[in-house]
Amino acid sequence: MRYTRAHIILFLTPLSLVVLFMYAMMLWTAYVSMNNWVGMAPSWDFNGLANYITLFRMERFWINLQNNILWMVIFIPPTAFLGLVLAYALELSGRAEAIFRPIFLYPMALSFVVTGTLWAWMYDPGTGVINSLLKGVGLGALAQPWIASPKQALYCMIGAAIWQYTGFAMTLYLAAIRDISREIIEASRVDGANDLQVFTYIVVPNVQHATMIVVAMLTLFSLKVFDLVWVMTMGGPGNSTEVLSYFMFVATFRQQLVGIGAAISVIILVLAVLVVIPYASWSMKRMQV
Repeated sequence: MRYTRAHIILFLTPLSLVVLFMYAMMLWTAYVSMNNWVGMAPSWDFNGLANYITLFRMERFWINLQNNILWMVIFIPPTAFLGLVLAYALELSGRAEAIFRPIFLYPMALSFVVTGTLWAWMYDPGTGVINSLLKGVGLGALAQPWIASPKQALYCMIGAAIWQYTGFAMTLYLAAIRDISREIIEASRVDGANDLQVFTYIVVPNVQHATMIVVAMLTLFSLKVFDLVWVMTMGGPGNSTEVLSYFMFVATFRQQLVGIGAAISVIILVLAVLVVIPYASWSMKRMQV
């Protein structure tokens, strides 16, 4: 069948309309962020960058931004690395892959609400599974307050996210590994390379395209994480685990500071663009070398 211009227009029009709608909503949000909109009824009282200036003067905003940065720094590297290692291990496991792959993929089938509830129960200082196990094996001295501690709660949530997203990274890496030419791997083994050397010198350099996707997706998740924070700590203790998306929700729907909430959402978008686009550009240049 020969495709005509009419076919192309027919196929692209629905997607184009969706994309245009998304960009229109982004522009609308940016405009709302420059209005003193208080309350759920629209209020078009233009105030320029006053909402952003207000945010930049708030200590709470900087705590939230710091927490988002910590999410990226602590969450992305181990998730991507564990996903790659598990993918390579599954590739070497032969028939056992049929047993182990679903085990690592099950967390991805859970909603973040379920994951947050499960891990909050496990982290509970009094009746949680972790402290109960430590006490049961005579290591009660190692029991911790976990999510009840302002210093530990954020890292506990990141641990839960790593558990859930490792399967996602593993799936992408497994597809990338199986796209590597078998001849290259077989030739390296003939030359005496062991599994670790194959992983280091063949697998890692040849899955850079998957790494770019994994890191970009995990970065976006780190910037917009909300479910786990809401379910596990609701931003507490205090505001030690609050992130920008949680602050945006509270400002918009609880305090009804719609202009402030829109400004936070624009800042999240700008952060995503500033992080993902330069990283993707750098990764693509590396792959072309």
